[in-house]
Amino acid sequence: MLKKSDIQIFPKVELHCHLDGSIHPVTLQKIAKLQGLSIEEDLEKITKKMQAPTSCQNLMEYLACFDFVLPYLQTKEALEMAAFDVMEQAAEDGIRYIEIRFAPSLSMEKGLSIEETIKAVASGIAKAEKKYPIFGNLLVVGMRSGDLEMVTSVFFKTNQLNHEKVVGFDLAGEEKDHFVKEYQEVLEVGTKSGAVPLTLHAGECGCVHNVFQAVQSGATRIGHGIALKGDTVKQREFGQLSACIEGCPTSNVQTRAIDTIKDYPLREWFENKVTFCINTDNKTVSDTTLTKEYQLLLEHLNLSQEEFRLLNHNGMSYSFADKMLKETIISEIEGFEFS
Repeated sequence: MLKKSDIQIFPKVELHCHLDGSIHPVTLQKIAKLQGLSIEEDLEKITKKMQAPTSCQNLMEYLACFDFVLPYLQTKEALEMAAFDVMEQAAEDGIRYIEIRFAPSLSMEKGLSIEETIKAVASGIAKAEKKYPIFGNLLVVGMRSGDLEMVTSVFFKTNQLNHEKVVGFDLAGEEKDHFVKEYQEVLEVGTKSGAVPLTLHAGECGCVHNVFQAVQSGATRIGHGIALKGDTVKQREFGQLSACIEGCPTSNVQTRAIDTIKDYPLREWFENKVTFCINTDNKTVSDTTLTKEYQLLLEHLNLSQEEFRLLNHNGMSYSFADKMLKETIISEIEGFEFS
């Protein structure tokens, strides 16, 4: 039987973690004070503004929490501190490998360039690697709520930069039906040799066709994919693809994609051979950790030891890490002995 103590110390893998949704309130307060910006002295009040309700009206209410955080993430120092903080939290949570994602366009209000924002976050990740037993990489996000020109600029700059820490590109934010068509030109470039791999938010809001269109456009990973829930045919179809769902249970409850953790499609996805892994999405906004996500699946859906091992194995297998690092972490995952 899987024990909570084993979940904590197991060499876990996380692929879906947003920088701006995962900063610790204490760190945000430090960032604000260093910049001379106004912020509450009471940490409880700051935390309340950073956390989404346990049940939001919809995805947009959930995303509103970011409006409070983003004004503080407009300098290189702030972005570096934020990235270091999220890496530190992950290390304390027993995570061995993590991919942190962020949108450069949301941190350019004070004149930073796309390149400067990316390098700042990458620097924070690298500094944390030197201090803690964790490896991290960066996913750059294009915001669907922004204009197509900015998304295109972010995508091409991401590829031109050729930074060792930048391993993938994502499209996130409000999800429309058939959103893939709007970004077809960008995504077509993304499938060409030499371009960074794609992971796309899709099927977060019940649009199951978006999941398959995203994979057809070259994505090997799908953020959320909860729209597959309840559709055995589509699940089996997805299971035949070389793609992985980045599952985020608590976040899906908050956005009302599912009613409770018990409704998370863990059992049906295993049964229908859907490849997936488990993630936090936003540690602070959702008041969660990766350990907590797995503990919830243990308590409500009887997650077993080998299922737990498999989910982390899936995560590392579909990560955008280099071959050597993949082999190292997978060896740790396979070699872990449960108590």
